[in-house]
Amino acid sequence: MSGTAYAAPRLMQGAPALGEQYTTQIIVLGTTSYEMCSAAVWKPRVLLTAAHCLTDLGGSTPAAASRIFVMPPGVNSPLVYATGPVGAARVRVIGAYLGQQYVESSKLVVGNDIAAVVLDSDLSASVFTRLADRTELDSWVKSARDTSIVGYGITSLTDTSPSIPRTGTFLLSELQADRRNTNGWVTWSRPVNGVDTCPGDSGAPQFVTAGTSTLLIGDIAGGNCTGQQRTAEGFAAITYLEVLNPALIAAGYPAIPSSPQDVTATSMNGNTTVWWTSPRIAPEFAVNFEVRDERGVSLCASTQPYCTFTDVSNLTLRSVNAQGEGDATFVPVALPVRPQPPRTSQRNNVVKFFVTPLNYPVITGYRIIDQSKKTVCRIKDMTRELTCKTNLEKGRYRFTVSATTPQGRTPESPSSVPITLRS
Repeated sequence: MSGTAYAAPRLMQGAPALGEQYTTQIIVLGTTSYEMCSAAVWKPRVLLTAAHCLTDLGGSTPAAASRIFVMPPGVNSPLVYATGPVGAARVRVIGAYLGQQYVESSKLVVGNDIAAVVLDSDLSASVFTRLADRTELDSWVKSARDTSIVGYGITSLTDTSPSIPRTGTFLLSELQADRRNTNGWVTWSRPVNGVDTCPGDSGAPQFVTAGTSTLLIGDIAGGNCTGQQRTAEGFAAITYLEVLNPALIAAGYPAIPSSPQDVTATSMNGNTTVWWTSPRIAPEFAVNFEVRDERGVSLCASTQPYCTFTDVSNLTLRSVNAQGEGDATFVPVALPVRPQPPRTSQRNNVVKFFVTPLNYPVITGYRIIDQSKKTVCRIKDMTRELTCKTNLEKGRYRFTVSATTPQGRTPESPSSVPITLRS
């Protein structure tokens, strides 16, 4: 069983967490029986769970909404009749969204085992601040960050006590981007103090509490129940925006933008400037962009596609929607700003200069400088071809160019090819 996680895990030896608002229990009626799973209360009207909780073996579509029931958070396993469970919450399921091309082809965890359930009204307030982004997940794996999983679990395979929410600590240990044709990231964890995930507790949320924020990693879809050091197989929610965004919009929440694209960083005059292009997914929902240092502290927030701040290394850049949700990416190492040498043409004593546009977000002008550090020509119109011309006395010349930016003048370019004026 090494490296293989069984679907429908439950927490083994988890500590009781009665009344917790992290998770709720969902019950899906079948033709002759029913299935009980956990689900994260991600938003008051959106639950995050495992896709196999909502499908029949061999199926690729979710159960009819009339078959899916939601219990109030913290409530023990109820009596379940053919018409539904006793004590179900006064909410109605109006939609379910499965991971891309999900098919419950096995009782083992298969790719894209993540799903969102949309409710017609609020179930309860959510304690989750937002989804953890890709850069946070990457750093947490490198540091083996302690995480929590809260689910409706039993303490062992022989436990017959009521399914109440229990919590356990797990060290996030591994990310996989290509397991079983999954479209997003698969997460693995190491158990702490004998806690493990066991059959029966699918859909439990895994999360990190950092200061005043509670960041949701995703759903747990499989476990071993044997105390192995590689268990709690889950799916990182931020890598499934194509699935989750339609659910958010259906529930009346803003979609989550993916990370900014084409990120560039330069260093000049003691400042770093970062710029980017719009996110690939849901760019219209990005209301802000945030540059953070390696501790996660915000250095700069901007509604424009660029940001400048005092030189700092090891940066991340995150898109942000109206609810503070958004994915992030790493910022490349900032390179020094330096224009290319100007090109020239001459006719008698008139010299015309041609400047290659500098890759920088805001340029307000260029100046051409001769070898005596005298400015001989300026370019002020950035909407036209970057040229200017001037009359010069006879002699031998070499030229450099410097750009003017809101952060000051750039360093001068290397010298141009020398020219000689003879009259």
